Amino acid sequence: MIINAGKDKRGGIYNLAYGPIKKAGLFAVIFILLLSLSGCTLFDGAKEYVSERFTGKKEMEKAVETVDLFFSLVISKNLEEAYQHISSRDRENRDLEDFTSEFADITEIVRIEVNWVEVKNNIAIVGIDLTEKYDGEEKLFKDIEVSLLREEDESWKVVFWD
Repeated sequence: MIINAGKDKRGGIYNLAYGPIKKAGLFAVIFILLLSLSGCTLFDGAKEYVSERFTGKKEMEKAVETVDLFFSLVISKNLEEAYQHISSRDRENRDLEDFTSEFADITEIVRIEVNWVEVKNNIAIVGIDLTEKYDGEEKLFKDIEVSLLREEDESWKVVFWD
């Protein structure tokens, strides 16, 4: 059934039943086709982005927790336990005595403050400010970078020696 609505600008008969519907239908088919072809990759990309965002944030939190725990143990002078939080490579190359001797010249660490964290693959760097007490006065060391490695068991460990 053809419904004539009048003449178009060129003098031809304008067909209401098929003209706009054909164009809208063709547009809808093309749109759906394009959406279905690209939808999978868009969805996968969005899923990957969100997953990385949350995983990255989670890994940052774990790295910061490790740094906090390590320095809490050092501040409380529990160096034997702190030694367990350094990388396995460092523990293989140096023993507990080497580790404790590193703290012989340090007067007293009062506190640390975490400023930033960056995680890339199996490496994390945590930027801290460290406050040390010397001769009754506190001295602030700004922007110290603490490096960490993710071990095979997925735990973060402090890289103590270069």
